[in-house]
Amino acid sequence: MTAETFFQLFNQYGLILVCAVVFCEYMNLPGFPAGVIMPCVGVLIARSELSLPLTVFLSVIAGVLGSLVIYAVCYWGGEPVMEKLFGRSKKFKSLVRKCHEFIDAQHGRGLAIIRVIPCIRTIVSIPAGLLRMPVKWFIGWSAAGIAVWNTALISFGYFFSEKILSMVM
Repeated sequence: MTAETFFQLFNQYGLILVCAVVFCEYMNLPGFPAGVIMPCVGVLIARSELSLPLTVFLSVIAGVLGSLVIYAVCYWGGEPVMEKLFGRSKKFKSLVRKCHEFIDAQHGRGLAIIRVIPCIRTIVSIPAGLLRMPVKWFIGWSAAGIAVWNTALISFGYFFSEKILSMVM
């Protein structure tokens, strides 16, 4: 997909497209890297008449909902489902185990902290589900971390949109 195609889709679907992309990114689907997507959303918002605060708010909601899908799968499915979904990768299991230990030691705030660490921020829903963290804690602490991450990246794209566009166009 080219940038121009994405701009056309954004002009047509606006915040619905943003929510769908953010939802998929937080479900850990391949091809949706936040470091690229979120600043692009900021650029798109700057080029439109849409509101930055509303976009960030909706992106947090979409992020929490996407995270809840992975959390629920691991909460109700446990280790056997994790094995089927993520295979036998020792590296992945090691990351999940480290997240698990950090959340266990730090309680809910550990979840919020991990939410702002690139690469592991989206997989943290797995250990939270496996730990059977109370859903209200999961939602609250996830929303806090997701809000920090999404606000920083979307705002970066928004405030530096002219500079970004001059480099790519």
